[in-house]
This record gives sequence, structure tokens and C-alpha cells, in this order.
Amino acid sequence: MVIKVTSYFHAGHLYEIASKAARSKAKKSDNTIVAIMFCASALEAFINEPSGVARTIPSADKQRLVEGYASVMGELEDRKESLIAKYQMALLIFSGEVWNKGDTTFQDLRLLITIRNDIVHMKTDEWKTAVGSNKPDPERGIEQYPKYIKTLQEKRLIDPPSKSQSWLEAICDQRVSLWACRTAAKITTDFAAAAPSGRFKESLQNQAFQMP
Repeated sequence: MVIKVTSYFHAGHLYEIASKAARSKAKKSDNTIVAIMFCASALEAFINEPSGVARTIPSADKQRLVEGYASVMGELEDRKESLIAKYQMALLIFSGEVWNKGDTTFQDLRLLITIRNDIVHMKTDEWKTAVGSNKPDPERGIEQYPKYIKTLQEKRLIDPPSKSQSWLEAICDQRVSLWACRTAAKITTDFAAAAPSGRFKESLQNQAFQMP
């Protein structure tokens, strides 16, 4: 009896959901949250799914680096390691190097994942201020937001928060949606470029995300 294995890869589908949200005409909407969440999910799928690709490559075309990658990714997945750790380890396997922490691409990946994590693990958004008698309530200062609000503002991806917005309201801007998609596309392109030449690399390049 011959066992046939059929594999489905969904990273591109997840990214397309994010891309459609980012292309929405509405400048400020919940589409930003959709884009952030699905970009992060697509990146997770893109680093995990190639392990399945590696296992389907004929023996004559197998490469030790790719087999090593598949084995390590399986171990990292079992240990529930972070998405950033997976990409760093994959780059280390393929190129002998990891992203420099000062690299813009790496910083954008960390920023995207930080925001995604805060959305997933939502807590009450509180800020405290002293209120004097017969004085209007003060506005929320930038220092009373998560640090990434200032970072997004410095990148010109959001306007200065107004009327004491919550941080979630502040990030809902189409520019953030497009930035999330560009970040995901750059990560997958760089990852595919680092892979050793061969069928595995060709597969990654074909699946790498395209900027919206």
C-alpha cells in the first residue's frame, strides 16, 4: 500500500485577507486590526508551513540545510517558541547570521508582533492624571501610551492621538495597515532569499508575499 500525503498551505491566503483590509478606502477603520492580526498569522504560517515542503522534496533533491531547518522548526513549534525566535533561527541555519537588532526590518517585525500581542492579550487601557478643582481634565500625554504609539507617530503612520484616545483607536489608520503588509512582505522576501538554492528556495520565492 502506498500512502499519499496531500498538503495545503495557507500563508498566502491569510496574507491576502490582510492585504484586502489594508487596501480598503477607509482611512480610519477596524480594517487596521484585521491587517495586523492576519499579517502576524500569515508570517507564522510562512515560517511553519515550509517544513512540510521540505519533507515532500524527492530524496535526490534534498539538502542538509533544509532538512536541518525542518527538524529545528518542528522542535521550536513543540516548545511554543516565539515567531521572532523562529525567523532568527531559520536565518541562522540558512545564512549563519541573524538579523541585526538595529535593522529596520527586524525592528518592524518586533513592532508588528508587539502590537499583535497587545491586541490578543487585551487589558484595560488605563492612564492616571491629577485633576485640580475647577480645572478641565488634562489630555492624555504621549508618555501615557504604549511606547509603540510614539514610534508609529515618528514613522508618520499615525497622527498624534487626540481627545485622549485609547491606543487601539490611535492605531486604526490605513497607513498602519499598509505598513503591516509591507513588513510581512519584506520578511518573507528576505527569508526566501536566505534559503539555499534549489527546489526549496524556489518554493519559498513563489509563496513570498507581495506588497499591496
